[in-house]
Parts: sequence; structure tokens; C-alpha cells
Amino acid sequence: MNQDYYGLISLGTPPQQFRVVFDTGSSDLWVPSPKCGSCACIIHRKYYSAKSSTYVKNDTKFSIQYGMGSAKGFLSTDTLTIGGLKVVNQTFAQITSEPGPANVLGDFDGLMGMAFQSLSVDNTITPFQNMITQGVVSAPVFSFYLNRDVKGRPGGELILGGSDPDHYSGHFTYVPVTNQSYWQFKMGGIRVDSDQGALFCPNGCQAIADTGTTLIVGPIQETNAINALIGATNQGKGNWAVNCSSIKTLPTITVIIAGKLFPIKASQYVYTQIGPNGGTQCLSGFQGMNYTGTGLAELWIMGDVFIGPYYTEFDYGRKRLGFAPSTHYLTCTRHGRADVGVCPAYTGRRLTYLACPGTLLTCARHIQINDINNI
Repeated sequence: MNQDYYGLISLGTPPQQFRVVFDTGSSDLWVPSPKCGSCACIIHRKYYSAKSSTYVKNDTKFSIQYGMGSAKGFLSTDTLTIGGLKVVNQTFAQITSEPGPANVLGDFDGLMGMAFQSLSVDNTITPFQNMITQGVVSAPVFSFYLNRDVKGRPGGELILGGSDPDHYSGHFTYVPVTNQSYWQFKMGGIRVDSDQGALFCPNGCQAIADTGTTLIVGPIQETNAINALIGATNQGKGNWAVNCSSIKTLPTITVIIAGKLFPIKASQYVYTQIGPNGGTQCLSGFQGMNYTGTGLAELWIMGDVFIGPYYTEFDYGRKRLGFAPSTHYLTCTRHGRADVGVCPAYTGRRLTYLACPGTLLTCARHIQINDINNI
């Protein structure tokens, strides 16, 4: 299904390793505490402050609510290691309560927010902001490639300090960030390319690029209309089913950004899961949100259904987003019985690597991302 993507980080000295979701829709870093008794904490790795020589006590209370799930705990400070980079004095949350099925079912231990500091619950300096300040990245930019092939490897790639030209084609289309909390931008519209096609938010609307959201989420009235146009039927709880045999005949849905067209084929916006009867169920990647009483503007959340087909560059320095068509490129060499990833050097201080089947290679400033449904 390509539901969640995670990668590895470490906290403390010596390092304690965790799997985290790299989430551009939030700004806080958290992992479970040994003081947590929730089911999600029991089955996941926990951070032990007594085992770290670089731990600094904070104890400020922490509480955050997501679209699905929540977390509570307290703040601590320690050294963060990610992709070969060391970030000192990084404040994060130790979670003592982690209710909800999403956290129980996920293979990830925690979450690393990559939006702006203003979105942080306690106005904590974000990990990427610290990377910039401490000079551990060559440029104030990070980029995501998310592999939508459920059988493909790597599941994705996060580049800190630039972008990977092996995973996109052509040139980026850039748009300015309109609100420095989320990675928010103005979207020109969404068009259903069919005989009964329609244009939604024709005068433009606000959207966010969110790696922590699986689907494309928007106002209920608009997403209901989109789902009706593709022949989906409402299954309740925000799910819209489509006939699996009709995917090849469903219309393309085109997102308009900065006057450029970003088409999404039905094979890209329809996903599968196990249905209530144990068989395969095909569902629409467009889901509605009721914004009433939330205090939020009616944002479109461009999740993995969009970021998968379109490589996304998050330019913190210039406060802009770049989108380009994703490509899947892999170079492997044979060494003995295992495929070994090739680590090409790029200009400046940035390195990356392309993961090959069966490897756990790590090159500096590259973070391999795994799709939890591909494990």
C-alpha cells in the first residue's frame, strides 16, 4: 500500500538507534521513553537517558495531536546522528503515552518533524534547523524521493543538503512558501481529465507538501465530487472504493502548480489494501477532511500519493518548494554474494548512495527510507 516511509536515526552517546517517519507536516522529534506503558511503546525501541553520556535533562511537558493518533511525554536534549551527520544539543520528546492503533501497527518507533520551528509544540529548534546552524549540511535544502513500487528497493531516499538528479527528470517547478509553519504553497487547481471533468479550487487554494500523510486530503465537498467523478463508492470512515478491474480506464487527475501541469494516473492515485472479507480492495487516494471547528484554513494536504510521482525539494534557505517528475534509477555492482550500493561523490560536502537489494550500506548525508509495507 505504501502507507508509511521511515528511516534510521540515533540519539545519545553511544548511539541508540530508532526508526522514524520523516514528516514534513510537523516539526517535533520524538521517540518512546522506558516510562511509557502504551502498547505502541512496549513493542518499539525506547531511549534510555542513563545510557548516554551526552544526555541533558529538560523535563518540559510535551503533548501533540496528529490527524491520526497523539503522543505525550517530556522534553530531553542529546546528540542526534542521522545519515553520518552529528547534531549536538538536539531537543526532542521522550514519549510516555502513545495511544491509537496507527502507532501500534507501524514499524517505526518515532517521528522526526521537518516543517518550520513555528509549528513545534514548544517552539523547539528543529533538527534540520540545527543542521544548518551547526554547519553540518552544505546547503539549507533537503529532498525526498518516495518509491511507489511496493516491490521496489530502496523504498525511498532523503537527501540532506541538496537533491539527487538520479531520482528526478527535467527541471524543478518552484513555488514560494506562503506560510512558514507547514511547507505551505499556493496550488492553482485540481482537474479531473474526463468527459465529465471539472476543475476544483479554480481560483487557487492553499496546500501543503506532507511526507507524513499517505493520501491527498482536501475539503470534503471537493474530494467527494472528485471521487464521484472517478466512479468511487463511499465505504464510510473516509474510504472510497473503486473497481480494481477498472483502474486502466479511470481518468487522470491533474494538479496545477505555478501554471504547470502535474498529472497523476489512476495507477498512482488508487491503492490497495486487505478488505473486510480478506480479499484485495482498491481505494481512492483522495480523502476528505471536515475543517469545521479546527481553526484551520481549508488546506489541501499533498501527501505521498503526490510526492511519490513528483520528487520534492524543500528549500529552507529560499523558502520555496520544487517539484519534478520522479525517476527510479539504480546502479549496483556485484561483490561476492551480495549486491553493494555504489556511493558516488557529489559537489561540495554532499554524498548520497543508491541502495541495492540486501544491503545496509550507509553513506554520509544520505538516509535510506524504507516503505514499511515492503519489509
